[in-house]
Amino acid sequence: MTRSADRELLGRDELLERIARLLRSGSNVALVGPADIGKSALIAALEAPGVIVVDPFEHIHSRLAARIRRAIYRRTVHLIAVRSLDRRELGAVRRIMFWFTEVRVPPLTAYWMRLLIRREWARAQLPEDLLAPAWTRGILRLARGRPGMAVALVAAAAELRRARGTLPSPHVTYIEARIRGMKLSTRRAP
Repeated sequence: MTRSADRELLGRDELLERIARLLRSGSNVALVGPADIGKSALIAALEAPGVIVVDPFEHIHSRLAARIRRAIYRRTVHLIAVRSLDRRELGAVRRIMFWFTEVRVPPLTAYWMRLLIRREWARAQLPEDLLAPAWTRGILRLARGRPGMAVALVAAAAELRRARGTLPSPHVTYIEARIRGMKLSTRRAP
């Protein structure tokens, strides 16, 4: 099980290795964390032949939950992503969660978030001199350690910069991204 070359995840090396080790040992793994924390990116970064991925895992109907339970009985390894282990949110799959090893996906530190913002800024081909420390701090406050949110905000800022010629403030970027329907979570990180 190796990491895909095109999917580098900043600040997640130890977590990726831990997940890969659990999967190699035959454990079913549940990645748990709020929206935009990077669960799907972690799943995509792992090459796991023979591992069944269910993302998202919440609100699965009872027939699919029964198929998953039968697959687990046959020793098939699963890698799933859930936002919460709350029984109401899990629905029909709450009865099989004891088969999964829970791995909490923590928020990224400010250091890794700054590197991520800088990397996404370069990918968006925005001028380096526009990336002001105050703007970066605003994005850090809005993203709260959630890399998916930071990536979406930088993408929205790039789009707005191209359309208007000026870089909007982080809060304007967030509002515009929400209006345009970009993938931004409305749930707060715990």
